[in-house]
Amino acid sequence: MENTGKIRVLVLDENPVLVDGLNFLVNSTRQLAALALTNRDQRLQDAVKRLEPDVIVADPVHLDRTLEDCEMQLQDLRARAKLIAYCDIRDSLPGESYVTRGYSGVVTKSVASPRLLRAIKSVHAGDVVIDEAVLAISDPPPNALATGSRKLSMKEEFVLRHVALGKAMKEIAADIQLSAKTVETYKYRATKKLDLRTRSDIVSYAMSVGWLQH
Repeated sequence: MENTGKIRVLVLDENPVLVDGLNFLVNSTRQLAALALTNRDQRLQDAVKRLEPDVIVADPVHLDRTLEDCEMQLQDLRARAKLIAYCDIRDSLPGESYVTRGYSGVVTKSVASPRLLRAIKSVHAGDVVIDEAVLAISDPPPNALATGSRKLSMKEEFVLRHVALGKAMKEIAADIQLSAKTVETYKYRATKKLDLRTRSDIVSYAMSVGWLQH
């Protein structure tokens, strides 16, 4: 198969200039290879079956319209490839909304190129990656923490999930482009809310809520 050994990436967006730019970016790396739709790809399911992408980077609004036109479900697409929501920041929903739907990554179209490439590789490796700008949408207002609520913010949950997976603070910080100290703060807040004391406690909690299930 062509590009054997490389992560095969399919970009889906209504803007052909953006698609061409992302394909050029993807092909500029040694580990990734961009896939291109052709005139014969009238239906998305046929194109995906022919191209066999590993990761699909798609504008979620455009993808929803495309799936509706070809009477295909997002879960059907997810069964064939990992999905990254490539969002316009003005139209972005909370990151949790995309993950719940089946996306493994959420990044905005304003994200720096190295960050997008790293997100593609991380998602392909099985991680969940959510851009800092999208995480900010999901956080409760500052006074929400003073109400005594035990509900985790999106950032706190993201950090705790990855701690349960065995990731180091520096790795988690790189994923969401924050300092390791800030990530430590989110971990501290999350463990305090849930009364977790050790990593074993975190792993047990993660298993109890289904974070470590596949």
